[in-house]
Amino acid sequence: MKTFRETLSALRQFAIEFLCLWAAVMGLAGCETVQVPTQTDIQHGQDVAIERIHISALTEFVTVSAQPDKVQLKVVLEFLDAFDLPAPVPCVLRFELYRFHPLSSDPRGKRLILWPEKNLTGVKKADEHWKDLLRGYEFYLPLDFMPRQGKKYVLEATCFADQKRHNDLFKVEVQPIKD
Repeated sequence: MKTFRETLSALRQFAIEFLCLWAAVMGLAGCETVQVPTQTDIQHGQDVAIERIHISALTEFVTVSAQPDKVQLKVVLEFLDAFDLPAPVPCVLRFELYRFHPLSSDPRGKRLILWPEKNLTGVKKADEHWKDLLRGYEFYLPLDFMPRQGKKYVLEATCFADQKRHNDLFKVEVQPIKD
């Protein structure tokens, strides 16, 4: 008959062997299944994720060169990544122009214009608006009214990219119109 010490020693030896075997199996097999990316998870050419958009101070009202009595809004828009560096990103943009509402937490008053969405997911269309010198996109948005001198407006740009929505507001004041 075995003594209590011999039984306890055998039990300890069994526990040590079991733990070593379990550690070896977990080390070789891993504890989770392998994740194979599907085709929808792979997005070609989108190695830059934007953190925010910024309407540049170069945004202003300008006259149409062919028609001096018509005015359009020149918008310079930057997409900034996590390091605040501008980068071109395929996206869909929407621009809205509002009257400026002073002394309010929301400066947007009545909406004056909602322009059609700009689809920049195609390379040709994105390159058409990308200005490398400005490190941003440049758009000329037509106006169906003549802005008055001294009036203030709020431009809102909304960007839909990487299944996220980013927006920015910018106050545009009518200065003497540039050609």
